[in-house]
Amino acid sequence: MSKIKVSIEGHYEVNEVPYGRDYVWTPSHALIECDCGQVMDADEHHATCPNCGADHSTLMREIVGRHLSEEVLHPWHRDYEEWLSYKQHRAEYQEWLEDRELDQNES
Repeated sequence: MSKIKVSIEGHYEVNEVPYGRDYVWTPSHALIECDCGQVMDADEHHATCPNCGADHSTLMREIVGRHLSEEVLHPWHRDYEEWLSYKQHRAEYQEWLEDRELDQNES
């Protein structure tokens, strides 16, 4: 019976850059110990044991198919909400909205 030694769910890695954040998706993967004794790093596209050829795709589908939280799938939403709240309380933004509405009404 194959067993999972370590399992890592898909997630975003966040890198700070001068004017914001860069989000890089890291897919789910796992260290699987095959029945033949081979330990392998598997993901949803590479789940065949290099030693004996056993297919571990069903095991990987279990790991990949787990439901991920909104925070894991969209880590930038909280930052966006904070930025939007800040922006909406700025007088320049309110003036821009009013000017834009006037321009649209004139067209």
